[in-house]
Amino acid sequence: MNHISDHVLRALWYLDSMASQGIVLTRYDVDQIATVPPPRDVVYQSIRSFALSGLFDRSVQAEKAQPVAAYLIAVHWASETPEGLRLTDRGRAVLRLSGADAKVHAVHDPVVNDVALSPDDPLVYTVLTRRLAVAGEGMLVDPYFKAENLQWILEATSIKRILISKKASTKERPIIAVALGTLTNGHEVEVRATDDPNLHDRRVIAADGSVQMIGTSINGVGRHETSMIAPEPAIARAYRESSEKLWTSAEQVEPRHPKTPVNMDETSQAN
Repeated sequence: MNHISDHVLRALWYLDSMASQGIVLTRYDVDQIATVPPPRDVVYQSIRSFALSGLFDRSVQAEKAQPVAAYLIAVHWASETPEGLRLTDRGRAVLRLSGADAKVHAVHDPVVNDVALSPDDPLVYTVLTRRLAVAGEGMLVDPYFKAENLQWILEATSIKRILISKKASTKERPIIAVALGTLTNGHEVEVRATDDPNLHDRRVIAADGSVQMIGTSINGVGRHETSMIAPEPAIARAYRESSEKLWTSAEQVEPRHPKTPVNMDETSQAN
């Protein structure tokens, strides 16, 4: 993709790399990596070339690289949120076509995309945690998510959104609400519940847009033979888009402290 400046691709790569680690960048951050030249390595010259250098005009017209954040937003390769910039689907497509995307993911996750989660494996939760950590500030979609897994999510991963099913969590939602209201860092994650019957498959939507399918609910890992599989791009895109659509229309599970009176009318409506 020679028609795209190297420093623009470098900015896209930087956005994608930081997102995979749960770090959201500001416009200033992106412009810094695009415009600030890296330190130049030492250049050795022979005495002969040094002596002859004065005989020729070797001056070079150098132009300073321009900021790119506004450009990325204007061409819809990135979008600006209250937290900072994020790559859009278009931006990720450009990054993939440039060839840099494959290198980024090879560095971030050198293991195979598909992994088995066996209850006989003593490190099964280690493998699962590593996979969720790679998702950065992504979304966990698990209709049957349990409150007892919330502290682990908060302490061992950077997951920021959890989407559950209203129908499947009728009894669990009040417990999740209390967990959100009492855990020290409960405010760092948002849980929403959807009544859409299309929610069934468990998956993780990473901050960089990549998708991993999970064969069972998180609370079933370690009890059942299952796996995490990376679907092909077209399927991943469909799951990513549907997950965001479900999230937008879902109802937030508000944090609640045990000492806070419960509105029974509100509870009955939620059920």
